[in-house]
Amino acid sequence: MRSRGPNPLALGVFGVVAMTFAVIVVVSGLAGGEEAEVPAGPETGPVATGNAEPTQTGETEVTPPTFAPPQKLNLNGLGDAKIALAAQESAAQGKMVVDLRYMQRSDTGARLKRNPLYATSQMSPVSCRAPRPSTQPRAMLSYLNAVTGCLDRAWAGKFSQAGAVFLAPRRVYWSRPGRGPCGSYPASGAAAYYCPSNRGMYIGLTHLIQQTDRIDPAENHVPYLSVLAHEYGHHVQSMAGIGGAWWWEVSNKSKAAQDAHSRRSELQAQCLAGVFTRAVRVPLGVTAARWQAVLQTEYRRGDDQNGLGLRDHGSGEHYAGWLQQGWKYARIGYCNTWSVAASQVS
Repeated sequence: MRSRGPNPLALGVFGVVAMTFAVIVVVSGLAGGEEAEVPAGPETGPVATGNAEPTQTGETEVTPPTFAPPQKLNLNGLGDAKIALAAQESAAQGKMVVDLRYMQRSDTGARLKRNPLYATSQMSPVSCRAPRPSTQPRAMLSYLNAVTGCLDRAWAGKFSQAGAVFLAPRRVYWSRPGRGPCGSYPASGAAAYYCPSNRGMYIGLTHLIQQTDRIDPAENHVPYLSVLAHEYGHHVQSMAGIGGAWWWEVSNKSKAAQDAHSRRSELQAQCLAGVFTRAVRVPLGVTAARWQAVLQTEYRRGDDQNGLGLRDHGSGEHYAGWLQQGWKYARIGYCNTWSVAASQVS
């Protein structure tokens, strides 16, 4: 959710996890040295503007930022088919797949910029059935659990394709205050957040509605789908080693450096949310009008729009733009916010 910034308690576990070494199976095939950093994201990402409001039409629809066609992925000869085939052969032969959460300090760059997930193919349409939520906590809980099951299946498939270990997140969808490894909930200003310490997704069933412009979920459930998919995106980053890698790289650096990496992380989670939402757009009824409403909501969550004075999630233009990026291309490789210019993740 928008208001969650880099939490030292939540992210501290990455520093411990990152101390452990692992055999890098797929990454070594993708890497080719630190000097071979080839951006897998868009050639020209979302461009920030000085406008305080999104571009609107007579129907108040948001026009998302323009993206140029992405660059061709350079995988040193390991294309999508070969990556998938290698993962299948490894599984058939009983070979251990790599757990991307474990790494040496020298592996952080590869985890961020040349992650095996970036080489996987476009996310195919996902079969997903979910009841329509309402303002009642029980209805929202049923909806979140159903969609999370779809997220589990979709992302487990991508990790399998990349030859990587995947564990589903814990679901802490609460209606009463409590406490977890990352602190008490509700957290200040946050209706939803991800805690890497226990792989937990924490979402307040009524708080979620209060902090999503009080949009009636019975009329438009897609903003709630987007929030859930965003938090799940942080889980994907955690399992892919991205969460641990970025925090390890800046944990002892300035607040400005930490915020810069936090923006890349949050905008990547937005993009991953767009990838999944595109995959369930038919069964879950993600119409064009509903999607435009989501872009408007996400725009208002940007650092330059919400009045919180923080710089850890990205501008409204980018916060909506990277969500649209994932929707447009439906490929994880085009969510590589770690290889684009700083101006594209400001």
